[in-house]
Amino acid sequence: MSSFWDVLSPLLLACLLGAVVGLERELHGRPAGLRTHILLSMGAALFGMVSVGMKGANTDPTRIAAQVVTGIGFIGAGTIIHLGGTVRGLTTAASIWATAAIGLAVGLHRQYWVMAIVATLIAFLTLTLVHLLEGFLRLKRRVRELEVVAREDEAVIEPLLDILSAMRVDVQSVRTLPTLLPGTRRYELSLDLPARVSAQQVLGRVAQCKQVIEVKWD
Repeated sequence: MSSFWDVLSPLLLACLLGAVVGLERELHGRPAGLRTHILLSMGAALFGMVSVGMKGANTDPTRIAAQVVTGIGFIGAGTIIHLGGTVRGLTTAASIWATAAIGLAVGLHRQYWVMAIVATLIAFLTLTLVHLLEGFLRLKRRVRELEVVAREDEAVIEPLLDILSAMRVDVQSVRTLPTLLPGTRRYELSLDLPARVSAQQVLGRVAQCKQVIEVKWD
């Protein structure tokens, strides 16, 4: 029989490591944040502990762990969004996958704890430091933030994406922002401008969209 501490310690460690990875996602407002990563890591650790605890001639402890690896893909797929020719959420899906692996390592055996801690540190540094590098590269690629205010009762995203696609402007992301004007919606579009297209040209074309009330560069 396992002692209470033998059960509690791996679950607490899994929660802590999941929180470290999820913290960066939470700070950047991603759909899977702190709570999601904590629960994923703890759940994977619990599955690992159950796998180790299975005994008997007709049982295969590796089957549960294998199903965790397969099943976590469905959760990760739910964070991936295809929008206007671009794909969003791949990093969050990868962090979910990595967090499940970390939790599973904690739950399977204490000898894997150091491995799980090192993997957590690498994942956290990858999400934070590489994010800073991406911010520098965004400046080099002429990435700009466009703020658009549109009428609430009219679809505007699809017409905007069609306009930007025709200009060969790459839409990196689309975010809905809070608005103080009743009957309106406010969006922030992160755009990667090609060399032959000026910021003023994009502003003019978007302003011509009938659904748009106001448009400006952030």
